[in-house]
Amino acid sequence: MKKSLPLLLALCALLGSPFAAHALVYQFNATLNGPSEVPSTASTATGIASLQYDDHGTASLLDDTYSFSEAVFGLSGPATGYHIHAAASSTETGPVRINFASTPGYLVTVSGNNVLVGAANLPAPAIPATPSSSSNAGYPAMSFLAVLQNGLAYVNVHTASYPGGEVRGQLLQVSAVPEPGTSALLLAGAGVIGMAARRRLKR
Repeated sequence: MKKSLPLLLALCALLGSPFAAHALVYQFNATLNGPSEVPSTASTATGIASLQYDDHGTASLLDDTYSFSEAVFGLSGPATGYHIHAAASSTETGPVRINFASTPGYLVTVSGNNVLVGAANLPAPAIPATPSSSSNAGYPAMSFLAVLQNGLAYVNVHTASYPGGEVRGQLLQVSAVPEPGTSALLLAGAGVIGMAARRRLKR
């Protein structure tokens, strides 16, 4: 019996190690609209966005990646800018941290008054300190994951009629799942956006 205890412990460690090494995929969603802009706008455009953050099962932030998808419909005109801003609460404005038009790996499709955005497995950026201003309390430098988990990142879309932003949505955490669910999350998000795009474009 005594000899079997070390063997049992070793077996438990062996069986447990794959689970300990599993990555977590954190999901953050946003609903974009005019009233969420700061200051709010009268735009009737609406949109959804989803961001999946993968820590790859390591303590290091250097290998972290994220995927992103967004669909916005009914803008006042063609989109002129599309970004993720941070760090800022839902009542603040913050600097552009990810410009979809100039960040390698992003695919942006502007069709009339609609815009679709997608990107997969991009390196997670570090977020520099955000200086205080009349529209921002100021925040220290943070990892992208910390910014997201604290609800301090938002997505917005700009147009000629609303150069400061026509619609906006705060990215809020909705789940953290083991890595085997990553594909399911991405497929589900892509399916929802694809169905919405087809419905809107057929009208």
